Amino acid sequence: MSGSAGWDLLFRRDDLTVSEVREATPAPLGEGEVRLAVESFGLTTNNATYARFGDDAVIAFWQAFPGPEGYGRVPVWGFARVEESRHPEIAVGDRYFGYMPMSTHHVVAAQPTARGFVDTTPQRGFLHPWYLTFERVAEPGPLDDRWAVLHPVYPASFNLADLLQRQAAEGAQSVLITSASSKVAIGLAEELAFRQVGLSAVGVTSARNVGFVEGLGLYDKVVSYDAISSLSPTPPAVFVDLTGDPVRRTTVCERFAGELRHTALVGFTHSNASVLPPPGLAGPEPEVFFTPAIEMQTAAEEGEDAYYARYAASERRFVESTTTWLDVRRQRGPEAAAAALGALLAGEQPPGTSTIISPR
Repeated sequence: MSGSAGWDLLFRRDDLTVSEVREATPAPLGEGEVRLAVESFGLTTNNATYARFGDDAVIAFWQAFPGPEGYGRVPVWGFARVEESRHPEIAVGDRYFGYMPMSTHHVVAAQPTARGFVDTTPQRGFLHPWYLTFERVAEPGPLDDRWAVLHPVYPASFNLADLLQRQAAEGAQSVLITSASSKVAIGLAEELAFRQVGLSAVGVTSARNVGFVEGLGLYDKVVSYDAISSLSPTPPAVFVDLTGDPVRRTTVCERFAGELRHTALVGFTHSNASVLPPPGLAGPEPEVFFTPAIEMQTAAEEGEDAYYARYAASERRFVESTTTWLDVRRQRGPEAAAAALGALLAGEQPPGTSTIISPR
């Protein structure tokens, strides 16, 4: 492949350890379409989730950016600049942040909005609008790489903090957060501490990450998964599960069934996670916390300007705070992207490290 050619990074859908780089030849744009040149994208456990659940009937992430037979392009979130435009309101050179494939370029059918544009490409019409929104962003700044890693996941932290603040106002005394070393969990714990909602935060994590999580200073107590039975959270408690692991979800719900007032099922950080919650969980009826829908509902109820101003201030503070614990490493090219995703899928990336990929 020539150095000037574009490329797509493909993964075998039935064996994510197998990847292939293929040259991508640009096709002429249709009316209203925009060609984006990808500047950089972040890789987190979120992207491993997209790959693992790509063929799931509920999520079907592989269908967003189809590949050749047997292969797919893993979705990522990142920065891109308009390289060519056939839309009168989208200018060449404009910079956006959005949902795209692991490629050098991405073509969308653009519908301008107040904050950027929405991708109306028919093949992606099955996705929630949250995944189709491209935000207009400023020129690169010193926190861009951190923001690229955290912006796709921090909405979960922020909206969970709203939920827990309401729960605290209604009498909850503590919260158990699994996968406490994940960025969503850390963002949630930091936001709860900032808001001073009055909940005792208990972080549950793997034994190897206990030291890292304790070092953050954000949780009132940190335990490993094999020590869950030793916990005595102050009731009534809220359970926030980010693992997606049916066994761990069941263990916590059975152990604390009489002490829980709310259970929120949020993420899929573990390799054996399941999209659907295990049937018959003990305790209160669990809430499947789908961040895109909850954020859009909250913004509609609160008013978009008010909500996004509140959100942006919180996110900015959190991103700045990560300079004390998060090492963001920039790498280049498809081979680096494949290796970084492989490390995430294998659970080998340390919680205090994230990767940004520049396609070229």
